[in-house]
Amino acid sequence: MNERAQAAPAFGGFLILPLKYDPARLDRARLEALGTPAPVTTADVNENVKSMFDPDSPASVGWGRVLPRQALCASLGVGCTGALKVHAGGREFDFSLEESRLYVFNTRVAFFCLALTFSNMETLAAICNPGWASSTAAFSRLDEEGQSREFSLEGWLDGLLKPLGLEKFFDGPSSYLLDAYVYTFTLAPEWFDTLEEMRSITFNLHKMVEPDAPMEDAAEEDIRYVFAARNRDKQAYRWGCCVASQTISYVVADPALDLAAQRAVQAEDGLPVVLLALYEKYTCLRFTQLMTGLKKSKMKELRELKNLLLNFRSFGTVAPANLSRWHNVKQIFANLLAVNDVEAAVADVSAKLDTLAAHQQELEHARSETVINLITLFGIVSILASVLSIVQILSDGNALIWASTILTSGLLALATAFALRRR
Repeated sequence: MNERAQAAPAFGGFLILPLKYDPARLDRARLEALGTPAPVTTADVNENVKSMFDPDSPASVGWGRVLPRQALCASLGVGCTGALKVHAGGREFDFSLEESRLYVFNTRVAFFCLALTFSNMETLAAICNPGWASSTAAFSRLDEEGQSREFSLEGWLDGLLKPLGLEKFFDGPSSYLLDAYVYTFTLAPEWFDTLEEMRSITFNLHKMVEPDAPMEDAAEEDIRYVFAARNRDKQAYRWGCCVASQTISYVVADPALDLAAQRAVQAEDGLPVVLLALYEKYTCLRFTQLMTGLKKSKMKELRELKNLLLNFRSFGTVAPANLSRWHNVKQIFANLLAVNDVEAAVADVSAKLDTLAAHQQELEHARSETVINLITLFGIVSILASVLSIVQILSDGNALIWASTILTSGLLALATAFALRRR
């Protein structure tokens, strides 16, 4: 296993940053100008799932854009040839930005999939600082003259995303990276003889340490493993992955060790599956945010939110059984839903919205009762006034008025009796 790990020193990954937006402020034209479309064409998912990422499809729940490396580097103010550095714990690590992706979903959530490559797995730990709510990492880049210049990762993300109408999912001073979902992968030159080899490597990637480092942690209970089926010709396995609530890690056998090609494969095949699960999770959190800020007197806002939830539950969720023709892909998706408790989250937000809607209906019913009582009161007053007027007319009237009144009253009585009999 050590020989395999040493033969593949390069790592790739996506930091999937959850975002939110207000539809009135989303600058879709500017976003579309920033990149190119990112259609889902992988054969790993069924056609109905692919249509969910097609903005022109009636079943669309969102759409994606590919952000070229040049655009990312330009917004950072650095050329695409210079490596970026992260400084943490007295050590310095190099990494580079790669072609990234941005996905916007109709439920007012979005995800920025920031693609990185690095040669040391501890680089990712320095960037993300797993297990802690804050980070002391500092970042630097090389300017045009080759001089090292510090930059703020948070400031760069703000400058890139806020003009598009996108903002950090949770308000407050916390980092964009605090809630990032980490997607990592590495390559091995040979296929794997046993599942244990892949299990060990992917668990280390999950822990953000080198693949050959001795690592065990029995305390983690949200770990799931999924592997490729054993190839009958080679009598070996090609890939395996470790799924957790905050990370997913792949190791793939590739004799060419072509990390760029594998990054493209992971972005096309694996990333949409992860995004579907995260979209369901963060949609529930977004609904909770919207309900918290809902004005109780605004029935229109509540109806819009209920329609949004209805569409989400009817067309925006996918059962693992309907995701793919491949069992291991369905397993990955089912594990992602399970470790993130997505099913419970959907049920919880539905119950909250139903409770809020019932409360709103009670308020509307109380208002209606008040209006009806006022109308009834005015009706009684009007009837009394009409009776007095009739008495006044009859007291001063002649025989013709009396006859007309008696005849009209008789006809009304007959009509009422006939209507009651028919009923």
